[in-house]
Amino acid sequence: MSSPLTPHPAASIASIRWLSIAPWLILVQAARVSLLVRVLALAVAGVLITEAGWWIVDNTVLDDPGLAAPLARLTNPPILAPPAADFDVRADESFALQLETFSGPLVRAWTWATQPFLQMLRAESWRGWFGLLLDGVWAIAVWALFGGAIARIAALYLTQGETLGPISALRSAARRWPSTAGAPLLALAAILIVALPLMFAGLLARLEVLALLVGALWFLVLLGGIAIAVLAIGLALGWPLMWSTVAVERTDAFDAISRGYAYVFQRPLHALLFVVLAGLLGLLAQAAVTLIVDSAIDGAEWAFAAGAGEDAADGLINRSMNPDDGPFKSPEETAARMIRFWTRGLAMFAAAFPLAYLFSAAVGIYLLLRRLIDSADIGDVKFDAGEPQRGLPPIANDPATGIPRVVDVAAPADATATRDLPMP
Repeated sequence: MSSPLTPHPAASIASIRWLSIAPWLILVQAARVSLLVRVLALAVAGVLITEAGWWIVDNTVLDDPGLAAPLARLTNPPILAPPAADFDVRADESFALQLETFSGPLVRAWTWATQPFLQMLRAESWRGWFGLLLDGVWAIAVWALFGGAIARIAALYLTQGETLGPISALRSAARRWPSTAGAPLLALAAILIVALPLMFAGLLARLEVLALLVGALWFLVLLGGIAIAVLAIGLALGWPLMWSTVAVERTDAFDAISRGYAYVFQRPLHALLFVVLAGLLGLLAQAAVTLIVDSAIDGAEWAFAAGAGEDAADGLINRSMNPDDGPFKSPEETAARMIRFWTRGLAMFAAAFPLAYLFSAAVGIYLLLRRLIDSADIGDVKFDAGEPQRGLPPIANDPATGIPRVVDVAAPADATATRDLPMP
């Protein structure tokens, strides 16, 4: 006879739901999402298209090379630039961890994506300001699609454990592109509206007679400055949460703005804690990507040199080329350029990883903040009309009989359409 303190075999714990005990572990899953090849491919495509648009604007609108230079730089030198004679495509020299500055992929991605607007603060001419504004709008337009696709993949993976293909993710992001792009643009428009009266006050101050009036009412200008600061800080910190809102809730731009600002200002310490934790996890994920890319390049060059010989391999892999050269002059030079092209393509995955991680981590942070502020289940996610439903169908009690029934997800939001569960 067994002791009453001896647990019955059927009552033993089979598994532990770690997310219930430590919800922040969802950020580890977000790092795993950013390492998916499809997510990295979307990030690479977004970077190339963004830099192509920036290059066009910088060479047609901007008149200050000092402002334009940082915009087209993700790798050093940039991927789109002609190959230099002393260029090495190692991932640790293009988008390195830079542990001495403790930047990390999360901070680096945010800085790269927002740099047109940061550069606008130092523009010295209206033409430069307008060109940088075009760069910023182009970045929003591009990443509302590619970043929205990455965020949608992360949303389904973190909530349902399901994966989404890159084409399906792009289609899903395209359906909500107006909401994704509209959220930061509407916030920018609000900042501009608040700033216009202050600009008008500056014009009045040019006249000595009205400068005294401006000085007497300067407290109103300061109030406008406070409003601009609140709007700008909320936008700078909350725009990834706005895009995560659209990816998870499939909502409009106004709800995205509301949640983005609310989640930043209502729980700032929690948000900061999640960002710091995501930043540390991002360093580990970036180290893994950099290690894989560098090892692949070193392994390929070692194996190639073993067969071709050191001199022949060095002549192809590290061949000096003049960017000003015209058409290819020899088969060796053509082969060297092709080798460099493919090596750069692989290195680009490590270079663009921070962008892949930014949107994946933002979804994880959004789900954690939503759980704290709105008491929502961390696994809740919405689907578009006609989009295939994943997981078990939602069940609700019938208002009349109290019998559980499957909710008709195709019905309008204010409807209570249900259907009977099939009998066993």
